[in-house]
Amino acid sequence: MTKHVLSVERAGHSDAPAGTEHLYTLLIQIIDRPGAVDRIVGLLRRRRANVQTLILERGSNADTARVTMTGVDSEVGVHHVIEQLRKNADVQDVLSLETQHAVMRELALIKVNADAKSVGDVIECGLAFGARAVDMTPETVTLEVVGSAESIEKLTEQLQEFGIREIARSGCVAMTRGA
Repeated sequence: MTKHVLSVERAGHSDAPAGTEHLYTLLIQIIDRPGAVDRIVGLLRRRRANVQTLILERGSNADTARVTMTGVDSEVGVHHVIEQLRKNADVQDVLSLETQHAVMRELALIKVNADAKSVGDVIECGLAFGARAVDMTPETVTLEVVGSAESIEKLTEQLQEFGIREIARSGCVAMTRGA
């Protein structure tokens, strides 16, 4: 009996050394028409893009939409995805953001166990990260925090001692710095 090994390679990736992956953010301006988002997601799926977050929002014009996508891939892979996106008829513009040239934020709602004795400690812990309490019950406190993905991760680590019941995160929204 012979074993067959199936290797899955993406075009443009064969010359990318292993371990060269990095986090990247793309801003994709698309024409808002039926099926446009589906075609963009289909393209990302076919290119096997490692998408971390995908945020869809209204564009600055009524007939456009804006897709903010973060992912992990090699430099070669990112450039290939950008080239493919630019060929798509629904895409008006694609911008790859460098972290140092962008403002990036994420929203998180974190529901934490809290009784009458620990509610103050939970709120105080959240305040250290800029979070505010948006809901309180006799058993839980729900905190809202806006910040970088790293600061939200640090806050969730701090809140683990109280017991986290649920987390809802928006994903990254981003824009370029300055004019």
